Amino acid sequence: MKLLIVNASPKKKGGASRFFSRLLRLFLPGVRKKTISLSGRQDFRRVLKLLPETDAVCLSAPLYVDGLPSHVVEFLLQAEKYCKSRSCRFRLYALSNNGFVEGRQNRPALRMLQAWCERTGIIWGGGVGIGGGVMLQVLGIVYPVLVGMILLQMALSFWDSGVVSAELQSSLTIQIFTWLFLNSGVLFCMARLSSAIRRGRTAADQFTRVMIPSFLFVPIADIFMVLASLFHGRILFTLLKRDKWHR
Repeated sequence: MKLLIVNASPKKKGGASRFFSRLLRLFLPGVRKKTISLSGRQDFRRVLKLLPETDAVCLSAPLYVDGLPSHVVEFLLQAEKYCKSRSCRFRLYALSNNGFVEGRQNRPALRMLQAWCERTGIIWGGGVGIGGGVMLQVLGIVYPVLVGMILLQMALSFWDSGVVSAELQSSLTIQIFTWLFLNSGVLFCMARLSSAIRRGRTAADQFTRVMIPSFLFVPIADIFMVLASLFHGRILFTLLKRDKWHR
């Protein structure tokens, strides 16, 4: 089987969509897979050429205004004509993520892709809607760093005294199980989707989220967005300023 994973985030580097694309790869050992970027019009022709020779395509994209990003919509319009003229026979799967906590907000984006499949004659394989995508991406960066620091402390402790303290062992266990819990929904849905891809079957659409209560997610997300904006050189008052519309 040949699987083409399309990272359709408009961001050329990083992004939650790229993170989930890489995570999916881990669930598909032994499958011939290729990951390609679809960040804008400059990538259209390169992706289109790969469609006739693949058995399955997984599109990983962010949710923009309850739908697909505009460049993805434009690409699908071209891909419809291209696939019809070359009798493409791949099965389309999707990973749709959004910044809000509710994964079900990705349903319209998955429905758009399903409708495209019906119009083009492509088999819809199912998708996963992921809520709190950016937070899951950050957790995927922060927790390995924390675990690495603990492992380093354990190594230094063993080198110095020949034993590893129970406190460090307990801390490592807590960090690992915390990460697994926060990502449990995504890991479960990824496992189901990867199983469908491997067997060449269609799976029901699934929706999941970061496993943090909503009343905690909102203030944490707000703080993160403000810090991220400051990191990119944007002060808080600029963010709150009303946009000026020009005709």
